[in-house]
Amino acid sequence: MGKFSYSILAGVFGVAVLVVFLSVFIELYSVVPFVPWIIAFNTAMTGYSLIDKTRDTLKYKQACSISAGILNVIITCLLMSIFSLYFFGENLFSILDFAFYLIIGIVCSELGALLAIKYFKLNKR
Repeated sequence: MGKFSYSILAGVFGVAVLVVFLSVFIELYSVVPFVPWIIAFNTAMTGYSLIDKTRDTLKYKQACSISAGILNVIITCLLMSIFSLYFFGENLFSILDFAFYLIIGIVCSELGALLAIKYFKLNKR
């Protein structure tokens, strides 16, 4: 359970760091179009990290990576919505954005897990 949560928190922390880093140089309203790309990268990292940390202990690797991607997106969107409400008094993200980010998170975490599975199979040879 600790390795699973570590993978998710690493992805959430990665999104937070990248959004804060970009908002230092450009306005936060201009950072919003980059958020899907940031979420895509970090959910792929979450899927890869999950497989890397657990290796052969997970029975359902792809289902676990998808659930890790979903949790990553939920936590990330919740934190970004809270911070945008706190700092700007309005939510910068709609429910359609959340659905779009969720699809991105599912696909990219699965791709990250597939990459890790293929990589570790190649290294076993």
